[in-house]
Amino acid sequence: MPHLNTLLLSGVLTLSGLTMQSVDVFADVQNIVLVHGANADGSTWREVYDRLVADDYNVTVAQLPLTSAEDDIAAVRRNLEALDGSVLLVGHSYGGVVITEVGTDPNVKGLVYVAAFQPDEGQSSADLVASVSSDFTPDKLEIFDDGHYLVSIDAFKSLVGNGLSDEDAKFAAQSQAMSNMAILTYEVQVAAWREKPSWTAIATQDRTIAPELQRLMSERAGSTVVEIENGHILPMTSPDAVAQFIRQAAQAVD
Repeated sequence: MPHLNTLLLSGVLTLSGLTMQSVDVFADVQNIVLVHGANADGSTWREVYDRLVADDYNVTVAQLPLTSAEDDIAAVRRNLEALDGSVLLVGHSYGGVVITEVGTDPNVKGLVYVAAFQPDEGQSSADLVASVSSDFTPDKLEIFDDGHYLVSIDAFKSLVGNGLSDEDAKFAAQSQAMSNMAILTYEVQVAAWREKPSWTAIATQDRTIAPELQRLMSERAGSTVVEIENGHILPMTSPDAVAQFIRQAAQAVD
């Protein structure tokens, strides 16, 4: 059975379009590893990183090669090897696939999914996208002979970058990191959220991973959930809300 979060939440906090409940502090994980999504890099997390570092958290921003899911998982595991003590893993979008496997590491005490895939064993992100329809369809991808792909510029700006300013959406689209199609079809070998507590920030205006799908995945995992009224790239569109949610998770794990 999925791990059920037993924390009782109380109170209401409204922050940057976020309605969330506060949690009692049982422990405070100081190491936080932030994992970006496909067609992006660690700079996605800059605004969240700044806020967490200001609170004295030791924050590592992973850089995924995006050549295969196995390579990406190995990269984040190396980040963990460089740290001492307990870790909170945070993944955005495809980064959720990565942290779902890496989270089995004994030093990982919790997982935070930010507008992210939260797959079960044997599932891929392609499987999940196909299970609940969204505007983000395969025809939005430009696939190259070597198996790498980019999201078409117009689709990136309107579907992935919604919520960003026009300038930021265009820059994000034009600066995409080439990603291999293999990462989309990779089937997760083990789901760490079955044994460890998880938190999910749902982007209610997401046009890439349907909000309904995010809700279904978080319900299955028994995650602590918050809904943030913005588009897919929440770390950039709503950094205050995302950083606050990560703080809550870091304070709650034991």
